[in-house]
Amino acid sequence: MLGSISLLLWGSFTVRAAVEGGFSGTLKTLLCKAASSRPASVTVGALAALTMQSATATALLCCGFVSSGTMSSTAAITAILGADLGSALAARILFLNLSFLPALFLLIGLALHLSANSWKIKTGGRILIGLGIMLLSIQWMKQTVTPIADAGISEDWLSVMQSTPLIAFVFAAVITWFAHSSVAIVLVIASLAQTGLVDSQLSIPMLLGANVGAGFIPLPLVSRSELRARSTVLCNLILRSVATLCLIFTLQWWFVPPLTGQLEPGVEIVTLHILFNLLLVILFTPFATFVSDRIFAWLEQQAAQQSSLYINTAGAGLDINLITKPGEALAAAKREALRLGDLTENMFSEALNMFSAEDKSEIYLLTESDKELNSRNKAIHSYLSRLRQSLNNINQEKELDKILQFSSTMENIGDTVSHNLARLAHKKIGRNASFSKPGMSEIEAIHKSVHQLLTLVINRFASGEVDLKKPLKRKFHEISALCEESVNNHRRRLSDNTATSIESSSIHQDAVRDLLQVATWLSVRNST
Repeated sequence: MLGSISLLLWGSFTVRAAVEGGFSGTLKTLLCKAASSRPASVTVGALAALTMQSATATALLCCGFVSSGTMSSTAAITAILGADLGSALAARILFLNLSFLPALFLLIGLALHLSANSWKIKTGGRILIGLGIMLLSIQWMKQTVTPIADAGISEDWLSVMQSTPLIAFVFAAVITWFAHSSVAIVLVIASLAQTGLVDSQLSIPMLLGANVGAGFIPLPLVSRSELRARSTVLCNLILRSVATLCLIFTLQWWFVPPLTGQLEPGVEIVTLHILFNLLLVILFTPFATFVSDRIFAWLEQQAAQQSSLYINTAGAGLDINLITKPGEALAAAKREALRLGDLTENMFSEALNMFSAEDKSEIYLLTESDKELNSRNKAIHSYLSRLRQSLNNINQEKELDKILQFSSTMENIGDTVSHNLARLAHKKIGRNASFSKPGMSEIEAIHKSVHQLLTLVINRFASGEVDLKKPLKRKFHEISALCEESVNNHRRRLSDNTATSIESSSIHQDAVRDLLQVATWLSVRNST
């Protein structure tokens, strides 16, 4: 059973990857053209989900368009509702009893993929292979469910879920999110219903749970997107949840009659899935704008509160009252960025002491300031994101970007010390390893040069000078030469079977690599 589900998911991923690789441009064009009309958005969203076998992929496309400003949130929500309907239609097509299709799709798809010269025809072959795998997995699933039903091994847990439909609802929602495919889980539920392993009082709550679980799938994938894009995905989830929760609580005392005595149980489940998503489109499309605007306003409020929290706790000099005075606000942000630079320089200067630590607790103490560094960086970024809307000219834009770049570089250096170099120090203690004296001297020389480069970058940022490009490049070439020389010397010591070099070989080379990475960030990001 698990093997058939895995095969179904793999076939779905194959189709999605092939469509995204070969026809995503066409789908993007259609979605953008359909944005002016809600019925057109629903239709194109459904077609996109049918083609890619994934409503999630369609939702991510729409969120990208919303972030770039090429699609309104209303059009995106209606397209996402349409995509869920298209995903339901895909499940119905895949559940058709066409036993000859899997072999036919696999044969034609493989022939096209191997023999065609055109890249698009090869992609079409991959799509047919994926569809063939999906259809084959469904046949396998149906064959596997029958002995499970006959064995009667699941009566206890089935009776528990039948007595409390909410358990079945939550279980299906979690499994759907974990599988990242509502089509696959709906087909599993339909297969279970087809054999009589579960009745309608259990399969319908599971079906509703799968629908809600599908709404959760895109949330973490758009967590870093623009607020308006996040509001569209959250709007879809809320609309689906409201409808499903109303039904699931009703199902605790409401007997659901079959649609018609002529439909098989599995077909009935898939048909109900289509009807439910069609109902969502009809009922909620008119309210898409209203709900989306309310969610967007709430997200804005949450972002503002989070930003104020960062600023109040970590950015002592970031005065919110200066937001309407860009010049003064930029000066305050630069001052906070310099504090961040001082904190980073102090942390980096102590970095090599981790390699002489005898206990892991000493390493934790040396990296403890990384939390403050991250908080200060978040405060600066939150402050500048609010300030950007008040800027008056391009020079202020450039100054803001310089501060952002500088603070990001400082945070990256802190992360390198607290994560990479600290990990190497832990490894050194765990192996009870030691650097050779020449090896340690080389690392100290590299660290000293990188520290000098860090000081140079902080001084340049503080003064605003642009005449330090040549010193930066010179220092970086010096550090690169020291790193190359250290690696070559280390290899010679390995050839000479130096015991300390052998036991600390990977640690030495990784430390040199991390220090060179810090020098690269400092030189590349500050050479303009």
